[in-house]
Amino acid sequence: MADKVYRVGIVGCGGMGRSHANAWTNQPRAEVVATADMSADSAKALADQFDARPYDDYNRMFADEELDIVSVTTWQNVRAEITVAAAEAGIPGSFGEKPMAESMGGTWDMIEACEKNGVKLAIGHQRRYVPQNVEMRRLVTSGAIGQPNAVLRRDAHGLLNRGTHEIDEMRFWLGDPDPLWLIGQLSRTTDRWERRVRTEDLCAFLVCFEGGVRGTYESDMPEPDLNRHIVYGEDGSVKRGPDGTVLLLDTKTAGWQSITPPPVTGNQFSEFIEWMDGTRDTHINEGTVAATTMEVLMAIYESVRIQGVVEWPFTTRENPLDLLVESGKVPVEVEGRYDIRAPFPEQK
Repeated sequence: MADKVYRVGIVGCGGMGRSHANAWTNQPRAEVVATADMSADSAKALADQFDARPYDDYNRMFADEELDIVSVTTWQNVRAEITVAAAEAGIPGSFGEKPMAESMGGTWDMIEACEKNGVKLAIGHQRRYVPQNVEMRRLVTSGAIGQPNAVLRRDAHGLLNRGTHEIDEMRFWLGDPDPLWLIGQLSRTTDRWERRVRTEDLCAFLVCFEGGVRGTYESDMPEPDLNRHIVYGEDGSVKRGPDGTVLLLDTKTAGWQSITPPPVTGNQFSEFIEWMDGTRDTHINEGTVAATTMEVLMAIYESVRIQGVVEWPFTTRENPLDLLVESGKVPVEVEGRYDIRAPFPEQK
């Protein structure tokens, strides 16, 4: 397999589709051969850049092209059905974007279809390849700060937008522990959406991971800020420093130590090719890992819906925020829907 050139198709020909197409083209053993988008003009525009064939129907692309890999770079509200269709069409590799889907039902359907058809599924949480994050994970999991106790994160612009990266980073630093329980709160008085999926105005939560470590996250919350990139342990702390450094405080040395992380070899696309080759057993962004991040996202909404602690295993297929809004428990007080990433026609 080491000399095989993988044939790649792109579904979703916006900015992220172009990003994936460029990334695959930069791999010496991958070529973009087809593009698909509900807009024929968008599919053709991207196809023309890579000497590929355009389609306005992804199922026809799956049937006509002998694809090895499909990148699903659409909005999250249709990502599950496309991934399932690609798996059922026999395409052996599927690379999706974050967030994995709009609900756990869609997420679980993707995993089930890929497992049933022997498809390798990865989700694009590219921050797992940032040298700072890799070094923080190494220090935490090697015991440099003892047993981790707490990790703090803070961001803005919605859970399904930026929050999915923040929560995935939180788990990555800790070595991807499974969550045990979560309690959260949110506010949604405006009709706020993110790429055609409802999102909250602001939220915060506390999650307990296996081993007892707590994760705290704030999104769009009022100031003052908190130290948002830090892991506390029994024997010290580790946090992001300036200019790409990592700062370590431990019991062996007085004061903060500044560490320059070594470069990271490879990226999520080169690693995917190695996974397809069989020279790598798994992918650091494998679908099952991303699904747990999705469960944390949905558990925040579910905690508000049930007005209590959410315990694992998580079982709600629907998006709990949709259930909250549609039941009237979280009414829109400020009329006028708006999308923070892809404006509705009335916003323009």
